[in-house]
Amino acid sequence: MKPLQLRHTDIRIQAERAWLDALLSFAPDVRGLLICAAPYIGHLRDSRDNYAAGILRDAGFGTLIVSMLTPYEETRDPDVRYDVTLLGNRLQALLTWIDQQPDLAGLPLGLLATGTVVGASIRHLAREPERISALVSRAGRADLAGAEPLRRLSIPILMQVPGDARDLQKPSVQAYAHLGGPKQWHEISNASASFIEPGALESITREACEWFIRYLPTRQSPTTVASEPIA
Repeated sequence: MKPLQLRHTDIRIQAERAWLDALLSFAPDVRGLLICAAPYIGHLRDSRDNYAAGILRDAGFGTLIVSMLTPYEETRDPDVRYDVTLLGNRLQALLTWIDQQPDLAGLPLGLLATGTVVGASIRHLAREPERISALVSRAGRADLAGAEPLRRLSIPILMQVPGDARDLQKPSVQAYAHLGGPKQWHEISNASASFIEPGALESITREACEWFIRYLPTRQSPTTVASEPIA
């Protein structure tokens, strides 16, 4: 595959009263856009999230890395990351913003979420499944969505569960049992929740990439490029 000529842009996306830090990597000929959402990412360009997103970009995808909480929120109240209603509303704001950008509107979308963002995403996508084609949960708290949204979720979901994160095991197993749509379970032995072990992050990201390639619709090659800038 010919390498994409990606443009990397630091942006801020409004979600009600908050402005979310994000990093958009995009070219007109991407095969789709993958949203990489975590509760909080301090330095987007230098983050492990961006390193993992590079693997997705190498496969032809554009990426939008988003910190779902502001630095102030993360410092003031670490428990705010468990507010799945807030996170779900912010996911909706992201999707609205994407569809307002001429270059991004209509692109096939996938979502790679971590931590509590997974529960919020499942709850939101169980109600409104139209825009996202596939979901990957990386060390996520799917259980926070609740039993009914888990049963109603129709979007294919890959659950990547770190074997050494004992606090995630039981809730992840219970959540997986409730899932009513296409699903796949992968427990990564000897891996922590942050996947800092040698090769672990690369391996699960390549697996996620295969999941998105499998389930995102094939995009026709664009014949025209919108002239309005992304803002």
